[in-house]
Amino acid sequence: MKDDTGTFENIALPYLNAVYRAAVAVCGQRQEADDLVQDTFLKAIERFESFQRGTNCKAWLLQILRNTWIDRLRRKKITGLALPLEEQIIAEKSHDNEIVWSNPEDLIENFSDEQVIKALSELPEDQRLTLFLIDVEQLSQKEVAQITGVAAGTVKSRTSRGRAVLKGKLASYAKEMGLLGE
Repeated sequence: MKDDTGTFENIALPYLNAVYRAAVAVCGQRQEADDLVQDTFLKAIERFESFQRGTNCKAWLLQILRNTWIDRLRRKKITGLALPLEEQIIAEKSHDNEIVWSNPEDLIENFSDEQVIKALSELPEDQRLTLFLIDVEQLSQKEVAQITGVAAGTVKSRTSRGRAVLKGKLASYAKEMGLLGE
């Protein structure tokens, strides 16, 4: 009997949904995400022999996804928003009614998917992908840094800035739902 525990289907395909969610987070459009996932898995199959068994396959696939997305943007000659050289942009101090959410799960639990997706789609691509990988996929900053090809400190600042922007975008919804004081 053949041992197929090391096959692509058994190692990589369980992460299909996670890769698809990441593609939607990056692209913002389901049809384009479908194509991106297909290209990602095609490249993964072609390069599966280079995958080191026992390492994080999900991170490996997400890195292929990111690189595939960047290649597409280059081919289309579309550039994302330029990042400032200094990643430390200090968020503007909020007013008296500062929104306090202790953790990212508060956002997800208190808002509808549509509201969160709309707010996420308005973030710059780098912040959107970083927040998705940290808060949804629960990857470590080190893993996200490896996937995105930036330093862990950059991941930390993107996460912080992205959460601050989301907090601001979702503030009106929070007020409507009575989550904020007057």
